[in-house]
Amino acid sequence: MFPVKRRSDTDKEHMSFQKIVEEIMSTHHSLLRRELPKISELIKALTTENAESKSITEAQQIFEKVRAKVEAHLRDEESVLFPTGVALETGGEAVPTEMNLLERVAEMEKEHDGCGNALAGVYQTIIDDASASELKEKLLATIEIVQEDFVSHVEKEDTKVHPMLVSLLAAR
Repeated sequence: MFPVKRRSDTDKEHMSFQKIVEEIMSTHHSLLRRELPKISELIKALTTENAESKSITEAQQIFEKVRAKVEAHLRDEESVLFPTGVALETGGEAVPTEMNLLERVAEMEKEHDGCGNALAGVYQTIIDDASASELKEKLLATIEIVQEDFVSHVEKEDTKVHPMLVSLLAAR
């Protein structure tokens, strides 16, 4: 039996660059902006609760680096890459920037992998080394929300947005 393609699946395959990035920003970027500060607060409290644990302190430091990298990544996408793709798709000009856009797209894919792996490491450290508590469970649940969303977020960017943007840049 062949899998049935729903019309919504086909529609998403043919979405404009603008529609895809609007969906990414409203769904995935907004989730990150909401959940990353929560994780920062929770991991800070967990570090205080586990003051004797060097690994939890290191996990907090790693998370804060990941958060800073993700926030810079979102700024680059929302202020340069996404507006450039939308402009080129509609016949306009690329957003002026000093950034080499093709190199930045390649960097972003590496950042997806690096941030995902680092977050998984933080998660595992918390599981392994933090004392059992409600705070630990709340932090793990919040990280899980981000990790689950991250999979579809990265898939959309790596398989749809980035190839579309590269094509738009090549056609100018």
